Amino acid sequence: MVLTEDRFKAKILIVDDEPGNILVLKRMLAASGYLNVESTTDGREAPGIYQSYCPDLILLDLKMPGCNGFDVMKNLKKIQGDDYLPILILTAQRDDETRLRALEAGAKDFVNKPFDATEILARIRNMLEVRLLHNQVRDHNKTLEEKVFERTEELEKTRMEVIYRLGRAAEFRDNETGLHVIRMSRFSQRLAQQMGWPNDECNRILNASPMHDIGKIGMPDRILLKPGNLTDEEWDIMKTHAQIGAKLLSGSESRLMQMA
Repeated sequence: MVLTEDRFKAKILIVDDEPGNILVLKRMLAASGYLNVESTTDGREAPGIYQSYCPDLILLDLKMPGCNGFDVMKNLKKIQGDDYLPILILTAQRDDETRLRALEAGAKDFVNKPFDATEILARIRNMLEVRLLHNQVRDHNKTLEEKVFERTEELEKTRMEVIYRLGRAAEFRDNETGLHVIRMSRFSQRLAQQMGWPNDECNRILNASPMHDIGKIGMPDRILLKPGNLTDEEWDIMKTHAQIGAKLLSGSESRLMQMA
């Protein structure tokens, strides 16, 4: 929904080589409540004003010396990117060829010279409402994207913390410290880098390697915490922690879990 006060605060740029036309338009707009109006009689100045002023609507004359309306629209297209910029053409030319060419160049509507105040104000109102609605949708989408990014980042941090804590849980059962998990994961990353792996794969092994001993969770305390040497039978059981870890981590579609 576009509020009337928002429409009257919209920025309007007038590009016309006739100072008299600009004066008439400014008075007309001011009388109707439009607060932000800039102008130039030189079409070559339009791109620079567009970048600094960021207008919501451009009233553009087609027939100007040096840089005509078609040149202005061509130059604006080079810098406006994906911005929706309404351009209202002010022209005394009424032939279909000129109008079609203007539409193809970026014009959104036309007003014939000499101006009819009621008509031009109605077209300005309609075009500004479309522009402001576009801005609302754009800003809303940007806000949603920022929220999605924040949530995704939060989920990623949570996932990494869970993985790290799982790795530490296995190491604590073996009287290791959390620093061991950090050291060996960084060693794994460095080795992958030296082997020429892509950066995303190196980062993946950094985050997956803390789970390398997760299978120790399945080891009996009498073996895992035994202070002396293991017997051959106990050592065979100890070796199975790799298979236990594989079973715990298998079956996932996550590339991280597949790496682990």
